[in-house]
Amino acid sequence: MRHLTPLLTDLSALLRPRPMAYLALGLVLQAAYWTLGSPGPRLAGAPRDLGTAAATVGWAALLLLAVPLAVLLLQRQLPPTLRLGWGDWRFGLTVTAVVGALAAVGMGIGARFPDVQAAYPWPGAWAGTTALHLLAWTGLYAVYYLAFEFFYRGFLLRTLENAWGLPAAIWVQTVASTLVHLGKPLPETLAAIPFGLLFAVLAVRGRSLLWPILLHLVIGLSTDVWSLHHQGWLWP
Repeated sequence: MRHLTPLLTDLSALLRPRPMAYLALGLVLQAAYWTLGSPGPRLAGAPRDLGTAAATVGWAALLLLAVPLAVLLLQRQLPPTLRLGWGDWRFGLTVTAVVGALAAVGMGIGARFPDVQAAYPWPGAWAGTTALHLLAWTGLYAVYYLAFEFFYRGFLLRTLENAWGLPAAIWVQTVASTLVHLGKPLPETLAAIPFGLLFAVLAVRGRSLLWPILLHLVIGLSTDVWSLHHQGWLWP
């Protein structure tokens, strides 16, 4: 028992700096989301319907957005950089438009592969039944990317920046956002590394979370539309 006190002391010391406590919270929230909400672990045999897709978005909104936002507000530690304004709109709009256009073309090629079509879109054929369904899914998808980008390019990035500096914080959130892709198609998981860096730099340089949210939405929606098209599900 005499060794237990030093062990607990050493462990508690790791959580004393506030950024480290935020990091621990982030790890817990990510593990919970990956288990409960992420489509990655549930791809095999999981139903692809609106209910399943809505549950994924709901878990993301709760664990990646609502909980960390509530913690920051209670601690009165909400950084001014966690905003959805225009920021440096010339930079943000240019990067979003150029990269988004290139990614949309690339997704047209990538969505031909069976493993991509087996994963996207999350609601399955329902999303492509009518233009109204696709519009509704776009709105729901936007909530997902709002939560995702707030957590990684907002909560994790900005709280760790205070402890380790911006470059290290960018790499840590990139590692975390890549790991949450485990279970998804391998090309997507590997692409999460450079795109994790890109989204972070876009958020920082563009001075707003709006731009990575929009760019991520363009990429995700392009994947869904192309996947629907290749499977013959787009407004059949």
